Amino acid sequence: MNEIILRTNKGEYNPGENIYGVVYLNICNPTAGRGVRLKFEGLESITYSCSGNADHEGPVLSDSKYYIDAKDVTLYICEETEVVGIGAYCFPFKVSLLSEIPGSFSSENGTGNGKWQASVHYWLKAELIGAESISTVQFLVVNHPLPSFLLPSDPPMAVDCRIEVSHFLFLKKSMHVTAKLTKQVWQSGDVAKLRIIITNNTDVNVSRITIKLCRELILVKRGIVIPCYDPNVTVDEENDRTYIRPKGADPEVVWENTIAACSQDVLNKGLQEIWIPLKHMDNSPALTSLTGHHTQFPQAPPQPLKSFPHGRIRTVVENCYYYVDISVTLQNNQEGNLTVPIYCLIHAKNTEFLAWKPPSWVYETEVIMGKSIFSVSQSVLM
Repeated sequence: MNEIILRTNKGEYNPGENIYGVVYLNICNPTAGRGVRLKFEGLESITYSCSGNADHEGPVLSDSKYYIDAKDVTLYICEETEVVGIGAYCFPFKVSLLSEIPGSFSSENGTGNGKWQASVHYWLKAELIGAESISTVQFLVVNHPLPSFLLPSDPPMAVDCRIEVSHFLFLKKSMHVTAKLTKQVWQSGDVAKLRIIITNNTDVNVSRITIKLCRELILVKRGIVIPCYDPNVTVDEENDRTYIRPKGADPEVVWENTIAACSQDVLNKGLQEIWIPLKHMDNSPALTSLTGHHTQFPQAPPQPLKSFPHGRIRTVVENCYYYVDISVTLQNNQEGNLTVPIYCLIHAKNTEFLAWKPPSWVYETEVIMGKSIFSVSQSVLM
């Protein structure tokens, strides 16, 4: 049986990295195949089914954008009258990821009204020219990058607040609260570690500390869409954008914990290591961070929904970001609130890639160098 296999050098990549790989081809039976074609594509897409009312059925909002679209690149081609002969072959290649692309992402939910799907996929496809039924596809895992203003070596950002407590008639004393994560980049399915430091200069004790892991999922279409009665869809006329919050207007609480049943001395000084599971309630890894291309998170909630005429949709973007919401409550019911952003939540290890076991014929292949834009030089293989 004729077989084609595509294999890259790693299971996960960062934007801007080179992807090295090989196409393995095993021809056991005569075929009309004359060469190997490689396709490299990256696509972002959203679909959302709006709810309607008694008089109007809700529209389906959908759009897509290609970040990479390199189709029909000939990695190798035989001479005019020749076909690929019986044997096992190996065709090395190299492709490059752009530095400003979103990470891989996939999420969907619901049926009927409110049904939605959001994804960013990157993939390589190899096929035999002249015998295209002999083909294979490998999806690539691309991690979400840190924002441009942060480096992996930067210390985690600390967030603080001050709670003013009345002391006698005209005097006030302060309580200072500082919170920070222990690192910048976290992996989905991992456990994030949070530190809360409290300096209590007041006469009032801390009664409880509440910690929430919150997620915002926002689908954004640039341009004005048709009027819609769905409460999860809003239009920002000033910025020419349409926001879709498929999980509702309020942030989704992924995990929550309240700490109260411990000594006052402990609460008044803070907590040194709070473990926050980056998982869903069913123990599956949390969705990764995502920032669609050419967009920023909204600095304020969009304005209430208005009716506008049809407009041209220019692009589609998605945002999925996390933060830790912390509330420190005193015995007099005063509160101090902090928001610690999680800038980068990347994919869990690609176990499917790690579990791959090559067939025996792979070790007996003949290396064939091509002359395409995806081909590599002989020196790379040495």
